[in-house]
Amino acid sequence: MQANDTITLIEAYDAIRIFVESIWRRMDKPQDEVAFLLAGLKWADGSPVDPAMWQDWMAAAQRVKEEGGGAP
Repeated sequence: MQANDTITLIEAYDAIRIFVESIWRRMDKPQDEVAFLLAGLKWADGSPVDPAMWQDWMAAAQRVKEEGGGAP
């Protein structure tokens, strides 16, 4: 992937979940807070387990869009 490639909001949501999970596993120790976050980010029946996290994700994506987002 290149820095200017685009992905959908759902792909980005899954990407951040996978990213956080990979960091968590690399730490190789129990991290209750991260485990709680990851559990809420997982999908069940076509939607996130914690709908509030999806709403927070959408708000963050909107903010990035409005601010021009992305690293310089």
